[in-house]
Amino acid sequence: MSDVYREQRPHTPVVVWLLAGLMVVSFALTNQISADPRAWVYQQFGLFSERFYPSSPDHYRSFDEALGPLFGHMFVHFGLPHIFMNLLAFLQAGPFVAMRLGGARFLFLFFIAGLGSALGFILLAPHSGPAVGASGAICGVFGAYFLAVRPTPQAALADPQVRNAMLTFLGINVLLFAFLPIGIAWQAHLGGFIAGALAYPLLAPRLRRAGPWG
Repeated sequence: MSDVYREQRPHTPVVVWLLAGLMVVSFALTNQISADPRAWVYQQFGLFSERFYPSSPDHYRSFDEALGPLFGHMFVHFGLPHIFMNLLAFLQAGPFVAMRLGGARFLFLFFIAGLGSALGFILLAPHSGPAVGASGAICGVFGAYFLAVRPTPQAALADPQVRNAMLTFLGINVLLFAFLPIGIAWQAHLGGFIAGALAYPLLAPRLRRAGPWG
């Protein structure tokens, strides 16, 4: 997969730099070098699962209130190591997927994966929070990446090399983090990966059949 990746990646698309820049700028503007879960930005944009359940006394009163955490959590990070690792992972898979999809569809996939990440955390960790960071959305980009390394998603899933890579990725980012007491939201990783993998076949350009002249 790495050889195909290098051959088809002459440059990093603008949309990838745009999203990476938004992560860096939001990190700088919110002064998150000294991470504090009690800070205003975490209260406003962090995912607190209970607040999405009507049974909670502190639940969101309107859909507008919930929009900030559902999408804003992707641009909030707990300190420099957190954002550095997320940016490193994003710049590994993002350019290839963006080249396959084009800027607008890649942007759509990223936010769909971010929403899937939020839903995964809310459903599988109903009493947790705040969860912040782009890692769930980035897992969605990787879900799309594995399906994009072959001409079609069906061909990717039929390839044992691709399937093994996907299982290894999920094993590290979901199963391993589920058992390690390090506070990483594996639920968000799983939700984002599934959302990205499901969205990619719907967004990927269709291959054209060869005509009578080739």
